[in-house]
Amino acid sequence: MLSARRNLECGLLSPTAFRAAETSRRLQNLELSRCQDLEQSHSSGVNCLSLDPVEGRYLLSGGADGGLCVHDLFSEYDRVKRTSRVVCKLDRNEAHRFAVSTVQWYPCDTGLFTSSGMDSELRVWDANALKVAEVLRLGAKVYSHHLEEAQPTIVALGTGRPWVTLADLRTGIACQELRGHSGKVLAVRWSPSVAGLLATASQDNKVMLWDIRCARGALATLKGHSGAATSLAFLPDGLVLFSLGADNRLRAWDIARRRELHFFGAIVPNERPVQMAISSEVMLVPSGRRLLAMDFRDDGGISSLKGAHFGQANCVLLCPLTLEAYSGAMDRTILCWTANPDKERAMDDHQDGLPDAWSSDEET
Repeated sequence: MLSARRNLECGLLSPTAFRAAETSRRLQNLELSRCQDLEQSHSSGVNCLSLDPVEGRYLLSGGADGGLCVHDLFSEYDRVKRTSRVVCKLDRNEAHRFAVSTVQWYPCDTGLFTSSGMDSELRVWDANALKVAEVLRLGAKVYSHHLEEAQPTIVALGTGRPWVTLADLRTGIACQELRGHSGKVLAVRWSPSVAGLLATASQDNKVMLWDIRCARGALATLKGHSGAATSLAFLPDGLVLFSLGADNRLRAWDIARRRELHFFGAIVPNERPVQMAISSEVMLVPSGRRLLAMDFRDDGGISSLKGAHFGQANCVLLCPLTLEAYSGAMDRTILCWTANPDKERAMDDHQDGLPDAWSSDEET
């Protein structure tokens, strides 16, 4: 870090390059937060997470028991050691009858969020009233859904059927089907930079690219996995797509040239989809009970984060503003990871060094 800062001061390193290098360094050295805990709320595993895009304050989670929960990450923010409290909770009788597979806040408004699951339903929720605004019944298990930021009324859904369903939230009905896969569609992801460009991953080992504005079939079929393609994530600039498979590989694809760029090994194989987190420099991937940090600027450098869940890690989410990460697992917990462990240790030591204000009647 000091050498990079010295190069920045001497003009040998641009501010953009310094920021990228420092962000990468911090994310690869994430540690469990000593100062922030999240109140436990789920009675079974945590399958998915979503952070509200407006304030970065409300963390939405979906559980294997069909329940939904929202934590306020700013609660007790004035304390050195704080616990993020649950501000709303819906159990399986109010939310989904079976496991929740995906949750997502509406891209430009915290007044709505969506959830889908193994009960074959996509639900649109009024976040203020905590009531269902719309229910879309698909007739097959929903493994993944994603709202397009450019046109957030359109949602793509991957289900137990070998095609992708596009639905319009304004009407509450399916409006289009994308056919080309020969197995269950396990993951769907819209491009963050190109409107109408959709990536899908399937049990048939294939990743496919679609332009929903065109009436023809898929733009491209990306072949490389020798097992089911289970999870997807775009770089923020939309130029590179990452796919995780049951073949113990994470593959990077050049979207413009539609070819494989690189692959990462040493991932614990998982037949079910997991939620990955990505920034411009580093990707966080659940792998067994661990989280792996992958620096794809450094020829595939991989590090395992210190600390671990006691069960299979299912999802991880990264806050780009604070460089904090949140992970959920089968052990029913949501953990907070910090990129500033030295600062937290200093605050913790300062707190321990404060005089104890406690007194007893025996001392008076």
